[in-house]
Amino acid sequence: MAKRKNKVKRNPKGGIKKGDKIHGQKKGKKGEAAAYVTRAQALARLQIPLADFRKLCILKGIYPRDPKKKAHGNDKTYYHQKDIAFLRHEPLLNKFFEMKTFMKKFKRLMGRREIKTARRFEERKPKYTLHHLVRERYPSFDDAVRDLDDAVSMLALFQSLSADQAKDIPVEAITEATQLYQEFQLYVIRAQALRKVFASIKGYYFQADILGHSVTWLAPHQFAQELPAEVDFRVMLTFLEFYRAMVKFVNFRLYGDLGLTYPPRRDAELERTSADVAALETEMREAGKAQQLHSQDSTDIATSALKDFGDESEAAEMQQSLAKSGRVKTTFRGLRVFINREVPLRPLYFVLLCGGVAEVGWERGAQAGKSAGPGSAFPVEGEAITHQVVDRPAGSCEVRPGREYVQPQWIFDCFNIGCLLPIAPYAPGRTPPPHLSPFVDDKAEGYVPRQREILDRFAAEVSGQKDGEKDRDEAVSSAAAGSSMQHFGEELQAESEGLWHSEFRKQREEAAAANMAAATQEDSADVDVGMRPAHRPSEEEEERLRAKALMPKKHKRLLQRIEAAEAKREAASKRLKRKAEAASS
Repeated sequence: MAKRKNKVKRNPKGGIKKGDKIHGQKKGKKGEAAAYVTRAQALARLQIPLADFRKLCILKGIYPRDPKKKAHGNDKTYYHQKDIAFLRHEPLLNKFFEMKTFMKKFKRLMGRREIKTARRFEERKPKYTLHHLVRERYPSFDDAVRDLDDAVSMLALFQSLSADQAKDIPVEAITEATQLYQEFQLYVIRAQALRKVFASIKGYYFQADILGHSVTWLAPHQFAQELPAEVDFRVMLTFLEFYRAMVKFVNFRLYGDLGLTYPPRRDAELERTSADVAALETEMREAGKAQQLHSQDSTDIATSALKDFGDESEAAEMQQSLAKSGRVKTTFRGLRVFINREVPLRPLYFVLLCGGVAEVGWERGAQAGKSAGPGSAFPVEGEAITHQVVDRPAGSCEVRPGREYVQPQWIFDCFNIGCLLPIAPYAPGRTPPPHLSPFVDDKAEGYVPRQREILDRFAAEVSGQKDGEKDRDEAVSSAAAGSSMQHFGEELQAESEGLWHSEFRKQREEAAAANMAAATQEDSADVDVGMRPAHRPSEEEEERLRAKALMPKKHKRLLQRIEAAEAKREAASKRLKRKAEAASS
């Protein structure tokens, strides 16, 4: 019986098609699809489990890719071929193999109940460092400073957590994260690098200017944290492991630039008795004493550098920036502030020292019969105290003559604006003004809140700037800010005279309605019924219209969406301005 021959499909163009093979080329073996492999293929090539692969990718900074052509389906995770080849030559890969062999032998000894032998064997546990990865991922120091945002935020997060064996969070990781974060805060204080602070529901946002780069991080509120079950802390601990090594390198370099020894000296007594205050108290006090000299030197250097700028606009912009940063550095200079027990100590203590305060007193951690916590510069009875920060209802705390009582928001608002604000709106028991974020550019958003106008006007008056503006928009904004301050003062005066706030607002709304009706009648009488000449576009508008006409359809639609979004934002801004003018008139 003759053997049955396999049928071969003939391609109409003359080629041979057999299965997935066309003209001798298999699918996924050439082109863009061949440059990527799935995660399963990567694990098979590296011969490591998934947990080690994730850890290695995080430490090396390798992320999954999204290729256009997915040869193995859309439900797979893809990595680049070169990234996997990069991992095959990583020295940590051999350490993972050694660790796996060690754990097998260690478990065998523990299963045989050879405890002493297991302990001696544990002393020879393989260890590895991440120094080469830090140098590899950050060839220059500027690269490391630009990537400090996530690193400092991660340290601030873990320093607020507690060790948990169930979540595999070791005590050593929490201790080192706390130490590194405190050391970074100390550098910011010594360099007077803090520029912005904002208190939100998530925590406290800080922004510091470090070697010309803006570093922004988030510090959580100091509450008892509940660790959620859906969070994979093994992945977060891997990130923390790398960030600890990275921040240690950065702190060492930053301290060296300031001429300080690293690591700084720590007060063992404070470290043991006070958990809420940084144990770097010796360096902190020296920082407060050295701030004034450092600020004067930096101001002189910046002033001399301005002479090198040929462009007057650039020089004026730099001068304005330097003036604002100089005000921030000396906002609280000469004050002696005491922080009550109910007020969050860490963020206020940090902001006050960055703002020029040499010494701070606090009540938190005070023992029975004492009015000052461990490490406090002075007790609450100190006669030289100028301001006391409280967060209690009015009348619930003892009022001492010769000092001002303010809410915590006053510290943040004063620091952001660069000058001391009036005390009355922030008095205990009163609802403070809106806490505006310094990270938002209100002019770019199209709407400037009333409180922002008040703060800008007050800062301009304090800094000695003139009220004259260069263009019409700034003049209108200045007039609005002046009227806002006037109405704000009228509200305070009416409240002091015993008039209810609702009655005062009702009287003002009635007066505004009468003024609006009178203005409408005047406008209708002055309407010109004649024909007006059509608007003639300028050269810039004509150029923009010609460029829009030559655009491809895809770009034109994108431009239309952008213009529609800008028009919507502008309309919302005008609507808010009309409401504010009607309410303030």
